[in-house]
Amino acid sequence: MPTKRLSSSAAKQGRTPVSALAITVAAALGTLAMPAFSADAKPAAKEDTITVVGSSNTAQQESAWGPVGTYVAKRSATGTKTDTPIEKNPQSVSVVTREEMDMRQPDTVKGALAYAPGVFASRGSSTTYDAVAIRGFPATNTTQYLDGLRLLGDNYSEASIDPYFLERAELLRGPVSVLYGKSNPGGLVALVSKRPTTEPLREIQFKMGTDNLFQTGFDFSDALDDQGIYSYRLTGLAKDSDAQQNMSKEKRYAIAPSFSWRPDDKTNFTLLANIQNDPYTGYYGWLPKQGTLIPLPNGGKLPTDFNEGEASNYTSRKQRMIGYSFEHAFNDTWAVRQNLRYLQLDTDMKSIYGSGVSAATPTTINRAYVQSKEHLNNFSVDTQAQAKVKTGDIDHTLLFGVDYMRMRNDINAAFGTADGLSMTHPQYGNDAVNINFPYHYLNRQEQTGLYVQEQGEWNQWLLTLGGRYDWAKTSAYNRDASSTSQQTDRQFTWRGGLNYLFDNGVTPYFSYSESFEPNLGTTQGGSTFKPSIGKQYEAGVKYVPKDRPIVLTGALYQLTKNNNLTPDPDNAQFSVQSGEIRSRGVELEAKAALNANVNLIASYTYTDAKYTKDNTYQGKPTVEVPKHMASLWADYTFHETAVSGLTLGSGVRYVGSSSSFNSDNTTFKVPDYTLVDATIKYDLARFGLPGSSVGVNINNLFDKTYVSSCYRDYACYWGAERQVVATATFRF
Repeated sequence: MPTKRLSSSAAKQGRTPVSALAITVAAALGTLAMPAFSADAKPAAKEDTITVVGSSNTAQQESAWGPVGTYVAKRSATGTKTDTPIEKNPQSVSVVTREEMDMRQPDTVKGALAYAPGVFASRGSSTTYDAVAIRGFPATNTTQYLDGLRLLGDNYSEASIDPYFLERAELLRGPVSVLYGKSNPGGLVALVSKRPTTEPLREIQFKMGTDNLFQTGFDFSDALDDQGIYSYRLTGLAKDSDAQQNMSKEKRYAIAPSFSWRPDDKTNFTLLANIQNDPYTGYYGWLPKQGTLIPLPNGGKLPTDFNEGEASNYTSRKQRMIGYSFEHAFNDTWAVRQNLRYLQLDTDMKSIYGSGVSAATPTTINRAYVQSKEHLNNFSVDTQAQAKVKTGDIDHTLLFGVDYMRMRNDINAAFGTADGLSMTHPQYGNDAVNINFPYHYLNRQEQTGLYVQEQGEWNQWLLTLGGRYDWAKTSAYNRDASSTSQQTDRQFTWRGGLNYLFDNGVTPYFSYSESFEPNLGTTQGGSTFKPSIGKQYEAGVKYVPKDRPIVLTGALYQLTKNNNLTPDPDNAQFSVQSGEIRSRGVELEAKAALNANVNLIASYTYTDAKYTKDNTYQGKPTVEVPKHMASLWADYTFHETAVSGLTLGSGVRYVGSSSSFNSDNTTFKVPDYTLVDATIKYDLARFGLPGSSVGVNINNLFDKTYVSSCYRDYACYWGAERQVVATATFRF
């Protein structure tokens, strides 16, 4: 199994596409935006914010933490930790609602984000980890959040959340340390769990499809009393499938019980639990560019189901989570919220994986070995106090918060080598290995943060200011050497944003935001490293009309990561802190329910990410970052016709070329590719089964063969083959 990339500093890009898709996306965005400018741009009338405590929402009310009812979410808490209209957030945020997931049926979080701008899923067909790059910065184990709290991973231990358990998946782009502490400068993925409803819900779902997929799920929810004070939800699934690569399987058993207590409209307490067992997480390996990007000496290429490992390879994961979400409003001014979770994660893996092509025999893959048993515990709590006050003509939403997180991961691992494997005539079954590097570590992380935020609204102006101070501790205890390396960082970060709200729904904005990431280790002279600092300037415009389910956004940004580690020119075994990565880009997104029949999703992304200061990669693009991406999805539902209840949908995803590095640090290109997806769905309401449906989803409709990305010349990923999945959902 490949050595896991843990930080963006470990990862070191295309041509401009002349693409009909990009033109179509731009036209769609422009057409949808026309109503915004057809009327005079007048200042916005004051809007009363509807605060919904808990998750039991009607169709007329939307909460940042609850159901939406369409593809178009207009509120989010990810960028502010308050229930805020999307146009009032001075950063870019995309929301994938439950309704969109029900239509496209993604099987991973990265699949749920496939039509969002600014994000790229780099590891091809592998589903072991939801690895994504946001605004040109590779994913780390600090990128994903669930119900407002970080799902902190370490080494090979990372939690995985199935989309079936989610109410919404959100993508916040740009630095977010002002609210969340240490984090990737590119942004974060925020997931919101399904929660109890007071309306009866009884659902059973069956799936069958490509690679011998069989999956069954259930979702039950209801009030436990006549007043709706107590309610529950119980969601679960079982999945069995082959992976795309030979000799690999995927299995999952998961259940998520939750319980809500809501004694009045000012108080809500929701207990959230998740128990998941993944006996097999599928394939997680890589292949050299020889045989994928370029032909082998015999002129052929490797099949897309080629596995460079052995049948004895496996990765299993057991995760258990329990926590709660609490909110209480004392009056119209003051409210408190607290989110708390305990996570336990056991990972057991053994893998023989490729480590490049043999110099002596260019048709043979050299292979390495890793095995690791890990036991991770993570405790997180975030406590907030919110005040809504008015001083003169200014309406203030003040947020005061303190959060605490600790993580402990006990690692018993070993690294070694294995015999090579012929790519032209592979002979499996030789899984003997030579262990040459035991790795027994106890890793710890701890973070405490104090933060404050002001959202001040005066007439049509909205000013957002926030500041945070963090204490972060990181340590690694080497059991073999009985030695500890540790580091303590203290860092202040801040954000400022200014929005102007016109009454036609147009909101231009400008913002500045920061992030920080600790760097464990020392220079050759023994000095500890400072945190890497992310700084972003973003300007954009949002169009969110009050009376139509439409959200259009456009953003320009420049994001710089300073204090990046780069090899010491005097001693390559050490690093110095003079590196810098800069990402500049443009992002456009449209989500609209145009009428009762048509839904539309469109996006375009331009990302120019490069090493602006580095002792090895100066001036070169970062890896696995396409310069251009575009996507377009539309579906049409027939009503009051002979085929009432039938939905037809299709999508196109364009991914531009990206860059990677050869072993001599020269660059090479990964070609662009275009994929087509399709769906057909039929609502069974006319047969007396309201809410029930049958459908088929096809990803990569034309079964295009492509390389999704390459981390290095020895680490390329075949993209996912055509996937056909039939789904039957019954509600009763």
